[in-house]
Amino acid sequence: MAIDAALKAFLDLTDGDIPAYAQARAAEVGLTLPEPTLAAVHENLALLRAQTALFVAALGDKAGETPEAFQP
Repeated sequence: MAIDAALKAFLDLTDGDIPAYAQARAAEVGLTLPEPTLAAVHENLALLRAQTALFVAALGDKAGETPEAFQP
């Protein structure tokens, strides 16, 4: 799993950055986030960021390597 600039930027977000990030990303893809959903969207993005950071940390030095094709 290669860590590209977008992933690095996502991992570098703070909890305070998430609302602006969510609005910017929604605008980029042409979505409008309804007001009643904003708190849940922000919470889910914070959880996703934490999980992603955990997985990247678990990869250690392999985080920058090109993934191998799955061989059953």
